[in-house]
Amino acid sequence: MTKTQQPMTEVIPRILCIEDNPMNWRLVQRLLSQAGYEMHWAEDGLKGCELALSLKPALILLDINLPGLSGFEVATKLRQNRGMDGTLIVALTAKTMRHDRETALVTGCDGFISKPIDPFLFVGQVEAYLGGRRDQLDKGREGAALRQFSQQVVEHLETQLREAQDSNRKLLEVQAELEERSQHLSRLLSLSKDIIPIRNEQEILRRVLDKLQEVLHLDHLRAYRLHGSGAYFEGLARTADGFEELPVLPMSHPLAFWTASLPLGTVLTGDPLRQSTPWQQGIDLGLWAPRAQALLLPLRSRSDERQLWGILAADRPDKPFQPFETELAALHAGILQVSLENAGLIAHLAETSQALGTSYEGLESAYESLKIAQRALNAQNQKSALGTLFINMAKRLQSPVGVLKDETSALALIMDRPELPVPNERRECHHSMHKIQQAIFQVDGVVRALLRRAGQGEASSPEWLHLHELLGQEVELLRAEGSLPESLPVEMTFQAPADKMFGVYSDFSEGFGHLISHALEGHPQHLCIRTQGSDGQFQIEVEDDGAPVLAGLLVGAFEPFPDLRPTLNEAGRRPGQGLSACAQLMNTYNGTVEIVPRDHGSLVRISFKME
Repeated sequence: MTKTQQPMTEVIPRILCIEDNPMNWRLVQRLLSQAGYEMHWAEDGLKGCELALSLKPALILLDINLPGLSGFEVATKLRQNRGMDGTLIVALTAKTMRHDRETALVTGCDGFISKPIDPFLFVGQVEAYLGGRRDQLDKGREGAALRQFSQQVVEHLETQLREAQDSNRKLLEVQAELEERSQHLSRLLSLSKDIIPIRNEQEILRRVLDKLQEVLHLDHLRAYRLHGSGAYFEGLARTADGFEELPVLPMSHPLAFWTASLPLGTVLTGDPLRQSTPWQQGIDLGLWAPRAQALLLPLRSRSDERQLWGILAADRPDKPFQPFETELAALHAGILQVSLENAGLIAHLAETSQALGTSYEGLESAYESLKIAQRALNAQNQKSALGTLFINMAKRLQSPVGVLKDETSALALIMDRPELPVPNERRECHHSMHKIQQAIFQVDGVVRALLRRAGQGEASSPEWLHLHELLGQEVELLRAEGSLPESLPVEMTFQAPADKMFGVYSDFSEGFGHLISHALEGHPQHLCIRTQGSDGQFQIEVEDDGAPVLAGLLVGAFEPFPDLRPTLNEAGRRPGQGLSACAQLMNTYNGTVEIVPRDHGSLVRISFKME
């Protein structure tokens, strides 16, 4: 053998066994696999034909008695296919009569091996057929064999026809049963829809039990339900005249105790119920008649399956209960249980809703009373605050009132002289009159500002305002109410040439108050309040010498909702909380608010057009 030559690969014969008995197949497989053959298996005739056409095996071991297509029919079908001409077919049959062997040969088999197979001879028999052995049909026997095969085919077809007719009959019976079940389920669905809006428990019981008695043609029907106390069952019986209440059934009653011990999902009918312990007890309670076909259906609690929720008992004269009828009874009982529980829950929710409504009305009344009390408290607090403010203002008015008294007395002395005053005394008179006018102006401004603060003035209505007067009055009020400490020096420089503005007093007083609050947050040692103006532009500046404002917070100082801004880790002064409100107030007058950076302290400026 040269280097380029390759050894010939030995072809392993492939054998297909068509056999419906797994034990026979395992024996054939074991024997032939040990002999070196490649084994395949099909368990019926149709699968065998498909597998034979795809595998094209060297040999087919064919059982004759197969379900569906018989072995003879499989052989005939395969021999009609030209692709199977090279495949041997050997029949495995327990039929050893001469005509059976002849039928096998006439249908296309090349031979046959009797069953049960002999383990010691079987491999040799298979190898003999693979080696060229062929069984032959005796001369002149073809016709008889064909007639025998035709008869077997006819008998097989007749058997299959009878089986098909029997299967069709069973299918019709199943179809009728399914149609009946479908009708029952449709009625059950209609019943469930009808009782959904019902809230009366007795009406729900009557509807469901009526329908159940009609569907199952019941003679007696009893339904027990566990009382809310959990101590006994209350019952309802269906009679010819309607419904009547049954005597209570204690939890300790042997029948109730025994029913509660039944496994989950148990429904007793027929002999199992008749032979049970509580059969006689049910007769004594009137649940079923002694000779009737009875039914007992336990109902478990949906929240605790170990708890018995109720009992459904029924009977009818003679017809036993079928399985689908017990299913119908269980479905009706389930609908009854769910509907009763839902009705109870809805009733409880209605009562709760009514109680909540009553509570809500009480809360509304209490809220109204609270608002009245709050208004009274606010009025009292306002009176108290105003009282304190008036006391402080009275103290602040002592000085200008004293000036008025002193200067008026001095002026009266001069005016009482009969002769004309000398020039020096005239100058003193004019000086006194000037002081009197200033004191009167101061008192008048403070009083008007106080009246506005007390809600007696026109602080919320547009009017012509003198902003210089407003700023001075607000400083006096802030001093009086303690917001602006007496010890803090305040320098006021009013340089604007015109200060008359048509607006709402409270807008400017509130905005100015926010500027002062911002300045005080820096803990300054000195405040400077200035006004400037030109070309119809008016500016109010409040400058303090406190701590400087953090540069990172200057951009968003006037944005709304300052509490939502991100916090900075660095310590330092932040813009006043009221600056955003001040900016919104000034928007009404097309004005702006800005913070001018300072190395020490801060300067806040309001700018707007004088209109």
